[in-house]
Amino acid sequence: MTAFRPFTWVGSTLAIALVFAFFTSTQETPADFRYVNSSGVHTLDPARMSWSQDFRVALNIWEGLTTSDPRTTQAQAGAAMFPPQLSSDQLTYTFTIREDARWSNGDPVLASDYIRGWRRGMEPGTGTDYTFLFTDNVAGASEYVHWRQRATGALTAMDRLRHGWDIDEQAALSLSRHPIFHDIQPHLPPSFFTDFDRDQGVALAKQLSASTLDWGDLYQRTFDQHVAKMDQRFSTVGLEAADDKTLVVRLLRPCPYFLDLTSFPSFLPCHASVELLRESVAGLTPEGLVVYDPQWTKPGCRKNGYPGLITNGPYYVSDWKFKRRLRMSANPFHRAFDTISSRTIDMLVYENTSVALMAYEAGEVDFLPGMDVPYDHEIAKLAQTGQRPDFHICKTFATYFMSFNCIDKRIEDRPNPFIDARVRRAFALAVDKNAIVNAVLQRGDLVAHTFIPPDALQGYHSSSGIQMDVAKAKQLLDEAGYPDGNNLPAVTLLYVPSDERVCQALARMWETNLGATVELRCQETKSFAEDKANHRFMIARGNWYGDYYDPTTFLDCFNTGNGNNDSGYSNEAYDKLLNRARNTANTTQRLSLLAQAERIIVEKDFPIIPLLHYSSPIAIKPYVSGLYPNPRLRFPFRYVSVDR
Repeated sequence: MTAFRPFTWVGSTLAIALVFAFFTSTQETPADFRYVNSSGVHTLDPARMSWSQDFRVALNIWEGLTTSDPRTTQAQAGAAMFPPQLSSDQLTYTFTIREDARWSNGDPVLASDYIRGWRRGMEPGTGTDYTFLFTDNVAGASEYVHWRQRATGALTAMDRLRHGWDIDEQAALSLSRHPIFHDIQPHLPPSFFTDFDRDQGVALAKQLSASTLDWGDLYQRTFDQHVAKMDQRFSTVGLEAADDKTLVVRLLRPCPYFLDLTSFPSFLPCHASVELLRESVAGLTPEGLVVYDPQWTKPGCRKNGYPGLITNGPYYVSDWKFKRRLRMSANPFHRAFDTISSRTIDMLVYENTSVALMAYEAGEVDFLPGMDVPYDHEIAKLAQTGQRPDFHICKTFATYFMSFNCIDKRIEDRPNPFIDARVRRAFALAVDKNAIVNAVLQRGDLVAHTFIPPDALQGYHSSSGIQMDVAKAKQLLDEAGYPDGNNLPAVTLLYVPSDERVCQALARMWETNLGATVELRCQETKSFAEDKANHRFMIARGNWYGDYYDPTTFLDCFNTGNGNNDSGYSNEAYDKLLNRARNTANTTQRLSLLAQAERIIVEKDFPIIPLLHYSSPIAIKPYVSGLYPNPRLRFPFRYVSVDR
């Protein structure tokens, strides 16, 4: 076996020192199994997480009704018996929680624990990007969430007004949509007795801010009435604990991938102790939100008698040193405890991936679930030629792309040309994807002309997408008012350090082929995520890993208002196709509708430029068994054994 020595590529006196310092500073017994998470944990709150690194921890310390097979990642038995009972109309699932399902403190896992966890995924304040998984699938969830969101919008506005603070047009419009506005209207000029658009919202905000209404009384009346109705309204959602061990779920429509969803973090349970850290007045914040002290996911939190994080998976978090290490220990109450070989697992944080790779080479790390380093093409060659059998290439269920800001007309006081779909299409046509994959990266990725990886889903056939066409790109720019790039504002491209080579190549292509001026903006992960979420970009790097085996795990990202729709893209025709597909029982027809929707985004509107489908290099030490390379990069550690 040819030795792999990255030290010659990374410069590495400092890197070696960092590895040595990391391990000599920890005077404790090493874990049975150690792996690397390059960015640390963003959150361990199942209702709020969206990063794959967080999922990896969550799916080892919690257990859904179903879990994933370690080899195929298909749904299999979890905390509930498998398969569940399914009604003849495929709308009602009855899950029976296993009698031996236990929390890490020994408490039995109850059906109500799942309802608590799922409700957190819906509630304003805790539910975030994945709330749509409930509102799109569970009966009554959409109506409940809409009712709650309307109330929180109004309460937030009135809470400001009762404290004498001004409100903006968005807050004013939110208040105008709530029934309490009927009591407010008589105190406003007659011109406000209409539906309000954004411009009228500015005037309405001024009127409301200057009003002498008794906002304290209006606020309290609205708040009390809302709190009194919450549980009754939630009872209309299709979730029922028929008894302690029986969970009945009613769906809006048949969902062929529902048992895949029930293994996803948003569908994990929560122990009742979490309510000790609920920040509340009668269960809600003054704005009507459901909010918990973020420390609830820490094992050492003892506020208000909280016992520390309690989970129901094969592991629990026994120690967490922020941005250094998270230790998982085998849950002694889990049914698989006697078969778990690796009793302790350390998730080690190396923000420098080259240093992580050196730690792996030194035997201090057993598993690298990603190797995003400048020389990853050399790693790919070693894996592909068999020189390093411990290096594996995963053909992932994932796509790497560039995302356009489709919603903001101006960004940082300059016009945003990507409001115009012709400009987005022009930039897409000016990209040589083959050069990026085969000359820039050289690691075996698959060129992407579609958003959904081809041949990844049985029965689904993506469109062919588009090919590079510089002449057509220039024509489109001319039609949009930017002949030869003239008058085109300087374009900003936002990315993280691992994207450097790709983004430099894209900038050269757009400058050469379109006459564009491209400003590269590299940021560390946290700042990048904040700017992207707040649409402070023109073009930004993006990627998406499929969460379940269905086209909608990709396509829903561009539904209007979806929490993962960073581009702000909205197209009524696209939304209608997705909605028709949701209500189509025939599988062939359903997949055809979804393929039509995909064609809109990859052949017509271009909220993104798909660049490649990842071939992700991972490293597994030869003495580690029970880890299986797979397209979703899911790794249940309960099956891992280490024989050093």
